[in-house]
Amino acid sequence: MTEYLAELFTWVKANPGAAATIGAAIIAVCGVILSAFSAFVTGRRSVYISSVTAERSKWIEKLRSNIAELLQVCAAINNDRQCSKSYDDKRNKADGLIALISLQLNPADKDGIDKNLIAHLKILVEATEKPGAEFRKEEKKFVRHSQFMLKEEWEKVKTEARGWIAKLWDNVQGKKCARKCTYKRFVREELSWVEKEK
Repeated sequence: MTEYLAELFTWVKANPGAAATIGAAIIAVCGVILSAFSAFVTGRRSVYISSVTAERSKWIEKLRSNIAELLQVCAAINNDRQCSKSYDDKRNKADGLIALISLQLNPADKDGIDKNLIAHLKILVEATEKPGAEFRKEEKKFVRHSQFMLKEEWEKVKTEARGWIAKLWDNVQGKKCARKCTYKRFVREELSWVEKEK
């Protein structure tokens, strides 16, 4: 191996013009390889952003719409509990929306927001049987859980679209941690309200 290197150095000294041409060719080949790699990574990222992020945005909008529809149906149930035919139809609609929203959520999410929201779906519908003020209290809790969950999902979309550097920067700034702490504080306050009511 050292013999080949010695011969190469001897040839370079003897032919400085050819060595410069070969060096330029090597640099050009490295540039082409780096450029192709960069295009590949950028292309994959664009496909990811355009497909996954776009689908997540659609999912968030559909989930928001389903939550709003469930709230509307539950309010209608609470307002006219006396009319049995109308009540049954609305209750069936509410049950269908509970199933649909539950399927759109992740019961194993590590932050616990989805899990809490799934639990509150049933509580909300059961609260339709209570007087208006008690129902409105449960409705407010449900809306607040929904807001936390939708905000967290929207932040995921923004981070995915901006890339891994933005995700790293958000972690350095502690934005996700701050949102998580705010949610945990809300859940603790909610539990303390439940304890006071007992």
